[in-house]
Amino acid sequence: MSALKKLVILFVEGETEKEFYDELIKYYRVNSKTPVISCKVYNVKGISRFENKVSSRLKLDIIPKHPNCEFKVVCCYDTDVFELAQKPPINWNIVEKKINELGINEFYEIKATRMIEDWFLKDISGLCNYLNIEIPKKIDGKTGFEKIKNLFKKGKKPKVYQKGSNSHKFIPSLNILLIRNAIIKELTSLEKALGVKLE
Repeated sequence: MSALKKLVILFVEGETEKEFYDELIKYYRVNSKTPVISCKVYNVKGISRFENKVSSRLKLDIIPKHPNCEFKVVCCYDTDVFELAQKPPINWNIVEKKINELGINEFYEIKATRMIEDWFLKDISGLCNYLNIEIPKKIDGKTGFEKIKNLFKKGKKPKVYQKGSNSHKFIPSLNILLIRNAIIKELTSLEKALGVKLE
């Protein structure tokens, strides 16, 4: 009997996240010294009902389409909603339990502290270069989202930054290695799941 093919499934909360992880995985494929395990990224469109969305998508769609695969599941999300909420919107133990019930034993969480826009700001040079503006001494805004929104207002290109909108245009302009190195602690379990080795 032939060995099961390994497949990593990434669940992300929005289009901006999907664009980033697609770009990151593309970088891994080109630069990893070891072969990168096959991977698919799914946008579940928001954090609400994550427990049910993930298990339903796996059970009704993904597992039937890939019958000879051994799955690893990675859930990627921003931590800001969890930091501010008195009662966290998702119980990750329930998410993992429902995934385990489907016969999947490898489950990982990737947490963008505090939001994925904070990751983008790690390459402020690439972002400003895309917007065709000088790097400001100070960026206005309390959150990564507000800071990028204010940078876009100064830009020569689209004047509005919205999650999911235009991200496919600027994310390829970012230095993925620079960002990856800055957030390596947060990406360690993803690289482990994918079998990535860059050094």
